Amino acid sequence: MNLRRKTRIIVGTMFLGLIVILYFLSENLLLNNDGTGAGSVSIYEQDVAIAYLMLMIVGAGLIFGIVTILLLEKQVLSRLTRLSNGIQSIGTSGDITARVSMPGADELSVLAGTINGLLAAMEQAESELRESEEHYRLLAENATDVIYVMDVNLKLTYVSPSVARLTGHSVEEFLSLSMDKILTPASFKHEMSVFAEEVAREGGEMKDLTRSRTFEFEVKRRDGSTVWVEAIMSALRDQKGRVISILGVARDIAERRKAEDKLQELYNKERALRQTLEAEIKKRIEFTRALVHELKTPITPVMASSELLLQKLKDEPLHGLAQNINQGANNLNRRIDELLDLAKGEVGMLRLHPEPMDPRRLLQRVFDEETPVAMRNGQTLVAQLPDSLPVIVADEERFQQIALNLVNNAVKFTHPGGKITLKARVERDNLVVEVQDTGVGISQDDQKLLFEPYRSLESDRERLSGLGLGLSLSKTLVELHGGRIWVKSEKGKGSTFGFSIPLTKSSQKEKVGTGNKS
Repeated sequence: MNLRRKTRIIVGTMFLGLIVILYFLSENLLLNNDGTGAGSVSIYEQDVAIAYLMLMIVGAGLIFGIVTILLLEKQVLSRLTRLSNGIQSIGTSGDITARVSMPGADELSVLAGTINGLLAAMEQAESELRESEEHYRLLAENATDVIYVMDVNLKLTYVSPSVARLTGHSVEEFLSLSMDKILTPASFKHEMSVFAEEVAREGGEMKDLTRSRTFEFEVKRRDGSTVWVEAIMSALRDQKGRVISILGVARDIAERRKAEDKLQELYNKERALRQTLEAEIKKRIEFTRALVHELKTPITPVMASSELLLQKLKDEPLHGLAQNINQGANNLNRRIDELLDLAKGEVGMLRLHPEPMDPRRLLQRVFDEETPVAMRNGQTLVAQLPDSLPVIVADEERFQQIALNLVNNAVKFTHPGGKITLKARVERDNLVVEVQDTGVGISQDDQKLLFEPYRSLESDRERLSGLGLGLSLSKTLVELHGGRIWVKSEKGKGSTFGFSIPLTKSSQKEKVGTGNKS
């Protein structure tokens, strides 16, 4: 019931009340008029006066009420009705762009302004919501990945248009499919078990409201083929943290799976080849050990006999022959040891026993040992060693073996009358040892293969040929010490072989030496 109707009812009720009062007054006057005598006339006149007074009061009140109602009608009730009708019109049409018109500066105008402000805020919010929805709709429709939403029963409620490229199904077709029709049997079984785990987790105390999971499963295509996809899923929750739907983003990983399968295939092949290689290396090591044993067995008595002959034939003409036999036996024994060491180094079985040592003492020992050999060849061997060198941490036997191999190599490839120089110095944080000769030199092409095993340089002297084990083994030993080995040479201009061994921090401070130069 609106205000205007209520006002009319009030006015009608007041008129009805006035009629009732007039009726009772007329009845009272008629009864009093039937009396006789002077007393009756006096009472009658009093009643008439009272009646007129009451009638005037009621009339005045009625007039005041009517005037008041008319003023309310004009100033308040009509404006309230106008405000109410405007709000009802907006509510019925749903047009929040409309506004309530209420001129003036009273409370109703302020109320209308407040309502219009709320409508403007709602319009702005709806506009921003539409823009946001349009933005995300465009993102979803143009994304290469498939974006989808499922309810808690795993029923699809939304899927982006990119599903057509992935599966060949239209959006409508795909939304009508159940999960067992979308996934292959194996993937469906796996996903159902995972879903059961998630449901159990959701009901437990370990619930993570921000948790997402990544899955890989096989999807059926419309043409009957299948495609592997990777999907990242997360739960959408209400304000109370309850799951209301599941959001997922899926992408085609067919090419990645092919690459992974190819990589796995290559890995399996590599593993098989590695196992075969390890077996062959093991056989080779066993063969090398057997060969070394077979070679050392006959050479041992030759070495012992030659040493005995050297002692017995000191002043005899055959002493030189005995010396050659002894030297040859020792060289052969050293080559046999190098062969075994090289085989160990190739498979990572060669071990060092490093300890603090004086490199100058060992270099002096190499010089003293090779000097007679150089003299017999008509060569000059010179040692340019400083008075002292830092203590290094290295395998003493292997360090001497490296230096001996380089000096021996220089002696082998230097003509009679040539010069060989053994040098040592400290360069930055390394001990550097070099062997310089005036021998035949090495071409650039040969230098590339110089440190490879089982390769030797072509020479105009057949006696200089060999298996090339010394340099290859020296390279292995130097690298095991953390150093490096190199060669500088030109064909016909001699060669310089060098190697470096890193110094420890303590060895940079501590130096030892004999106090005199060789």
